[in-house]
Amino acid sequence: VGVDSHQCVYARLPALSIARSSAQVPCIAVSHARARRWSRAYMLHALLSAACSFKLPALDLKLPSPSLAEDGRFGGGGYATALRVCADVLSSPNDSGGWRELGTLLHGKGRLDASAMALRRATQIEPLDSEAHVALAEVLRAAGRFEEAFASLRTAEAIDGRPNQALCYAGYGDRGGSSRGGGATSATDAVDFDALARRVGEVWLTEVASEEECEWVIATAEEHNAAKGGWACRQPRFAPEGTVANAVRAPDMLVADEPRLLAWLNDKCDHTILPALEAQFGIPARELWLYDTFLLKFSGTPGESGLGVHVDDDGFGLSFNVLLSDPADFEGGGTRFPPNAFSSEEAVYTPRRGQMLSHYGGLRHASVPCTGGLRYIMVGFVRAERLGELRLQG
Repeated sequence: VGVDSHQCVYARLPALSIARSSAQVPCIAVSHARARRWSRAYMLHALLSAACSFKLPALDLKLPSPSLAEDGRFGGGGYATALRVCADVLSSPNDSGGWRELGTLLHGKGRLDASAMALRRATQIEPLDSEAHVALAEVLRAAGRFEEAFASLRTAEAIDGRPNQALCYAGYGDRGGSSRGGGATSATDAVDFDALARRVGEVWLTEVASEEECEWVIATAEEHNAAKGGWACRQPRFAPEGTVANAVRAPDMLVADEPRLLAWLNDKCDHTILPALEAQFGIPARELWLYDTFLLKFSGTPGESGLGVHVDDDGFGLSFNVLLSDPADFEGGGTRFPPNAFSSEEAVYTPRRGQMLSHYGGLRHASVPCTGGLRYIMVGFVRAERLGELRLQG
């Protein structure tokens, strides 16, 4: 993005769909140095408008004050983070890392088109930045652009030699995308958006595993993590440093990292999990892309008892979790759904061992805290192209 003149800034900003009108560019003669400063100010304002979840006040040709980060309207440190990321892009427009961070920030705010633009810029600057290709794939997948997302993941895999877990699970990803027989929605397979919109408010419980299978999954996971020195504690998705969600560090592991668990899960997807999601949401199983599956190990330890109110990933997909533990082995536990657009009452679900709880990822929910013992669950996030179309339908 150019910052040498007003013309250069406004010629390229429309791709973000957040540019201020060119009519607002001051029509006065100024020195090149001042034009450069003003261009950067307008650019920062436009980028911040996209990076923050609200409309900024009218620009007064001064850079926004970092002290606004303390204002509650800006979500605490969220504004300070947006200010830093946008300033980094302005000061180093040829740094792929800055564009990648901006794209990730925009994805977290639900600005998918602007996020994809920023991440594509990162891959153009540094074609071998595998992280940028993966981040771009996540945005394209959220937007329902599966073929492009699949291509980005394949590019990342070719760069670093590591297969992405989204290419390992049964369903759309396992088939290699619609061009290889996967699940793109056909022109004759009409999407009933009204019916789908009604279904996204439903929460289902489905039997998917026996007690013996659950016991085996837990034992296999413990064996796997003991061999590598212990469980990981990944940062939750879209949980910036300093936020409440970021304080959660429950032990977790990717199912795709353990071949035996991966084979078991893929069999379950083919025979129970994906068919159950098809029945619940009316989306054919061949269209469902399971892209992230992991085990969580909750306990009564502070920071490991459960998650506060949240949406899953970026809230544009489907979610499921399977209780693996015997309810007698822990205290507390369950999933709580606060009142929402579909229900005026709070709902709490306490699945039996081996039951899968499934719902739209954008429904706000929380863990009922585990206050003692160990509570193991398996969590999965799923996409479908028509969910991206539903988002566009509002």
